[in-house]
Amino acid sequence: MNKHFIFILVLFSVTISAQEKIIESISFDGLGKTKEIYLKKLLSIDQGSPADSLLLTEDMIRLIREPAISHAYYSMVNSEKERLQLTIHIEENKTLIPALDIWQTLENELAFHLGATDHNFLGKGYTIGAFYRQNNFPGYGVILENNNFISANNELKFIFQHRETLEPIQQEDVEALYRYRIESAETSFGRELNLKNKVFAGIGISNEHYMYRSGAILSQVPQEFKTNKIIGKIGYNYDAIFPFYYFNSGWKNQLILTHVWGKTISNRNTFYSIENQTVYFKRIKEFGNLGFRLKLGLAKNINTLFPPFAIDNNRNVRGSGNLIQRGSSLWAFNSEYRHGLIEKKWFVLQGNLFVDFAGIRPSGNTINNIFKPKNTHAYSGIGLRFIHKYIYNAVLRIDYGFALGSSKVKGLVFGIGQYF
Repeated sequence: MNKHFIFILVLFSVTISAQEKIIESISFDGLGKTKEIYLKKLLSIDQGSPADSLLLTEDMIRLIREPAISHAYYSMVNSEKERLQLTIHIEENKTLIPALDIWQTLENELAFHLGATDHNFLGKGYTIGAFYRQNNFPGYGVILENNNFISANNELKFIFQHRETLEPIQQEDVEALYRYRIESAETSFGRELNLKNKVFAGIGISNEHYMYRSGAILSQVPQEFKTNKIIGKIGYNYDAIFPFYYFNSGWKNQLILTHVWGKTISNRNTFYSIENQTVYFKRIKEFGNLGFRLKLGLAKNINTLFPPFAIDNNRNVRGSGNLIQRGSSLWAFNSEYRHGLIEKKWFVLQGNLFVDFAGIRPSGNTINNIFKPKNTHAYSGIGLRFIHKYIYNAVLRIDYGFALGSSKVKGLVFGIGQYF
């Protein structure tokens, strides 16, 4: 009886294996600039592999996450002897993207950021970009990135920046403005563990120069200060977002640990910070998208004049103004509802309702100061999104925010790309 049972079980297993369909060929439909060899590197499934629907679904998500791809799906047809011909249908993005941000500086001058980035350079998924920024003083930078370094699982990135700004330094209720110049170069290496998990590490160097410009003369702060620093970073990304054109569903999380070696203006030689950002999206019927973002930051709580975290229009609280408060710890919660108002074949107009909250701990203060009224900020407002469906990250963003409570502060925020 047992022998018959084993024979039937083996026969059943062999029959199942024999019926397993194999991918005979893989082809792409709809390619323009993008090279087929680049997309094939991204696939976990290959010619001669079994037709695994789960792997194919993951591969479509991986393709859609690429800047070069607006949408991807697949079809299969039978050929001879249980073989399948796989066709992956691609809707390409335009990936040469301009960047424009406009805001008001500390001295009420107009500040702007201009740049251009190609996220699919040579049709192989490389990123190359440059920018020019006028923020009281001129600045510039370049970025080079290979998302498929040696293999599809590796990422190599290089960034160089020269930036100059005016920075407020506060001491015992008086304030001075310092001209702050920084030149930095950073390289990082990332490794994708699987579709959802990725780790990365980076190292950089910087040269910083502080020069007194105006305001109070601060007794414990030199009028000119120069320093060199070494920056080390490690991080972890979890990404379970499913994108569908300009809609998102799911959640993702990013954790970054930073350590800095080098003397600061406050006479310290080492410094660290921890940042974590969690984002959640939910589709609401056909045209709605609900989004939430929680940012948490914790740094070495020394009494420094330039702590790493800030309340700012362009970073975390829309309508609040440019660099209104700095601190050594931060929490910020952003919520918004995006709704499609007009949709054409290539164009979408979205309306946006948002509420932003944030709290910051001034350097050297105890952690409970992060929740005191003078250190917390709440803003709400409305906005518009002008979206091109086939240009990567081509979202013109306009938001108008106003303070909740007794404050009368309000303002417009312009930018390219969704706020989060």
